[in-house]
Amino acid sequence: MTNDHLTEFLESLKTDVIHSLQAKGKYATGQTAQQITINTDGDSSQLQLPGYMQLLETGRGPTGQNALPGNPSMIDRIKQWCQAKGIPDKAAWAIKKSIDKKGYPGTPGILSEPLSDANVNLRLSQNMEPMADDIVAELVDLVGLS
Repeated sequence: MTNDHLTEFLESLKTDVIHSLQAKGKYATGQTAQQITINTDGDSSQLQLPGYMQLLETGRGPTGQNALPGNPSMIDRIKQWCQAKGIPDKAAWAIKKSIDKKGYPGTPGILSEPLSDANVNLRLSQNMEPMADDIVAELVDLVGLS
């Protein structure tokens, strides 16, 4: 029972992150939002975000020498983004070269706002009472007071 409330809490944070992506104009193909998952294993649950999401907030420096290619490659991701934005495919190489040379600035707040202490506490407080009720009910059942 308690895990249901934990999942609800994580779902609310996931929704907040997706809304933040949308509000800050970083929702072109929807792929990033699809990669935000909640994994539950027994009594534990985790909100998992794609690693590159931090770069959306902080930005990225120029590409270093001997950089390892990503999976999918940067050019493939840029082509998908171009397609979603209605930008011609041939512009993808110019965009990639620009990122390689200059990097790109981040968009502050994409993650830090929905995952801030204030928002996490707000979302958690919405689930605390039902969670506490479930724990009390489980304890009552455990000690046989019912």
